[in-house]
Amino acid sequence: MKLPQALILVILFSSTTTSIASYSKDGCEDMCGKVRIPFPFGIGTKCSVNRWYTVDCNSSTPYLSAFNHLQVLGVNLELQTITVNTPKYYDCQNLGSQTRSIDLGKSPFLFSKSHNKFVFEGCGSARIMDHGSHVLTGCSNNCLNDTLSDRNSCFGNSCCQNTIPRYLKSYNINITRQGGDDRGCGSAFLVDETSYVEGDNNSYIPTSLLWTLSDADIYVYPMIDRGDKVRCYSQPSIVEVDLGDGTPLKSWKCSIWPGEGNPYLFYGINDDCAKCRRSGNECHYDEIYDPDGVLIKWNATCVDYGWLNVKENKISLGVILGNAYSRSLLGT
Repeated sequence: MKLPQALILVILFSSTTTSIASYSKDGCEDMCGKVRIPFPFGIGTKCSVNRWYTVDCNSSTPYLSAFNHLQVLGVNLELQTITVNTPKYYDCQNLGSQTRSIDLGKSPFLFSKSHNKFVFEGCGSARIMDHGSHVLTGCSNNCLNDTLSDRNSCFGNSCCQNTIPRYLKSYNINITRQGGDDRGCGSAFLVDETSYVEGDNNSYIPTSLLWTLSDADIYVYPMIDRGDKVRCYSQPSIVEVDLGDGTPLKSWKCSIWPGEGNPYLFYGINDDCAKCRRSGNECHYDEIYDPDGVLIKWNATCVDYGWLNVKENKISLGVILGNAYSRSLLGT
């Protein structure tokens, strides 16, 4: 019996194409406009690990729906951060002011101490404080004798910056303007250090949030699939986050794996082991070290656990590891 020509074409196409990298859950979109939304985030309630990670895609622009629609600028799986647009805080009346940041509350997000910096643009001083009256960081500018053009540089007299000492759920900003200065508004904000543009007049600025995963969000043994939790491509690890109260917050992190794709999905990386797993087999890894004890590549074995036969196919991944693999979540 002859196969129909269309069916022959489908068979040929299926046998010659290679699997592509996965970033979202099956059946979910991973792009909103030009922004990739990888799992554990997801576009729509059924595509994220929980409601905090749900993203709405409106007019090709992604928003975190749980936070009154904060605009999402990007998600970094390696650093475990999500960059969002947050408002600048202004004092335009030269009387001094205090305002409170967005409250991350019971969410799994924190303002990242490793990837944000505190910036004050104006004349006088600005401070970040916790819920009480404890000053966490701050800086001041004396700019009575400078010109307006000096304000385009944060290394001049009218702009200063500083680090924050720990991760925060919320904070207060207190701005005290310099007496005798009436040249516009002062502004203070936390900003992602790689995205800060000096002299930017936008009322919103990019801020990085650290996202965390609790025990309820992840399967430690990813071969078990009983729901919508995170199943890491390789064995997950625990990182500790400094909250400043003596009790670190523990969060799960999926190890960054060489190859294209998402390590927060069990089938998320496009390599030979992913093909092995999709065929119903299991991939075992042997770590290969150089003479100095540095992990340089993996050799993988695809094992078929059949009742009659046990087949082993050796797969050499042969991927040289870069510095990104060894870099920790806390930026150390």
